[in-house]
Parts: sequence; C-alpha cells; structure tokens
Amino acid sequence: MTQALHSRARTTHLIREEIKKSTLSQAELARLYNVSRQTIRKWQDRDSVDDASHRPNT
Repeated sequence: MTQALHSRARTTHLIREEIKKSTLSQAELARLYNVSRQTIRKWQDRDSVDDASHRPNT
C-alpha cells in the first residue's frame, strides 16, 4: 500500500520514524530534512508517526 501525501507534505512515515529514533540535534535534523525545528519537535513529541485526520467530523 502506498502512502498518499498531502500536496504540501514534506515528511513521510519513514522520515518521521528516523526523526523519532535519531540522536542528532533538532537543528541538525531540520537541516537534513529541510524542515523547521518546530516540525522536528512536533514529530519527536508525537506518540505516532501517522498523519492526523483532516476529514470533517460527521
């Protein structure tokens, strides 16, 4: 099964897993993956590497 990425997505499940497991600093990871340190912190702090649902609640 392939991962459907949002048109503006900059990270994949694999990258998010690497971010969570990495011993590099947030600044180093941000440079490596060309994202902000806030993005790195967000994925390190989350329990899951899955995207949050953007579907409307029905």
